[in-house]
Amino acid sequence: MKRFMRGVLVIWGAGLAYSAQGGTITSGSFHVGVVGSGSATVSGENFTATALDTDLGPFIFSGLPPFQAPPIIPGLTWGGLDFPSGVLYNGVFFPVFDGGGTPHNPISSVTFTETLISPKPIVTGPGTYSLDLFSVTLTFVLRDSSGTIFHSETDTGFATGSITYTACGPDTAFVCAPSFQATIIPEPSTWSSIASAACCLGALAGIRLRRQLPGRRFQ
Repeated sequence: MKRFMRGVLVIWGAGLAYSAQGGTITSGSFHVGVVGSGSATVSGENFTATALDTDLGPFIFSGLPPFQAPPIIPGLTWGGLDFPSGVLYNGVFFPVFDGGGTPHNPISSVTFTETLISPKPIVTGPGTYSLDLFSVTLTFVLRDSSGTIFHSETDTGFATGSITYTACGPDTAFVCAPSFQATIIPEPSTWSSIASAACCLGALAGIRLRRQLPGRRFQ
């Protein structure tokens, strides 16, 4: 009985490992418009996913007075609800099911999330402002023609971009936020630099300790 249960657990664990994998977003970009549209196209080791949603608004950063405290650049999540959302996985395209009728072909669902993790810019009037660093997450689920999930994946990455404000019509006392857009980047170099500096400091400390204790041997 114990041997049987152990075999069940091994099979169950292997199934989870297959159906819930994840990795790193290696390239891509996303964009949010003032009319409430969000789009993202990102790629990883064996996939390219597109998430398009045309109904994200209203945005709380529309109609902002200049010379204010930093505006709220939102963390937004949107699903691939509009054509041509879907996932190209290992060379096969899985479109997002539009909800009409019963699917009879392989389909996917896809969700994209962006969160600004760098300081928010201070808007001082119309212009373009840097958005230094986002964290981004993509989740997608693939189903076969019977509707059975055979693969799901969550991938993460970083992006950098900008937000563009223009005057709200003739009244320049307020600025609007037509869009912000960002591009996927490698892991921030500043973090890598910090890690390298820590390694160097550790190595220097080790050398200093050896000099202070010349008779000791370090294993």
